[in-house]
Amino acid sequence: MSTLNYEVSVDIKYIDDISTYEGFIPSGYDLVEYAKDTDPVHGFVLYGFDEVGFTAIPNAKHAFVKLGV
Repeated sequence: MSTLNYEVSVDIKYIDDISTYEGFIPSGYDLVEYAKDTDPVHGFVLYGFDEVGFTAIPNAKHAFVKLGV
């Protein structure tokens, strides 16, 4: 059995306050909801702003995350 190692570039655009954010999800990015003081890469991908709050994460934060190779 072999171990695969991947190098992935990550670009994160943090959203200060999702309740006052005006705009759209940038092309190539995912809208992510994650626990405060954790890495957004380990959060939940949302398919739209209408899903904000559905994960039941206390003190949830939001960001746009783009993964590349």
